[in-house]
Amino acid sequence: MNNWWKYGLAFLGGAAVGALVYKNAREIRELCTKALGGAMDLKDKAMEAAETVKESAEDLLAEADAKRKAAQPQG
Repeated sequence: MNNWWKYGLAFLGGAAVGALVYKNAREIRELCTKALGGAMDLKDKAMEAAETVKESAEDLLAEADAKRKAAQPQG
């Protein structure tokens, strides 16, 4: 098959997909909005979990440091 035919068919296919996307743009936009909202919620939950782990690690470190200082002989 001639390269011009291949390029022509690819162009027509792209134009057809573009027309479908344009026709359904509102539905696609709503779907993308919901997906992004879900991803942002997931990110927020992950950040909260990371902050909780960080605070717990800081507490453990402070307790360990206090016990170490208390166990050292004064003097």
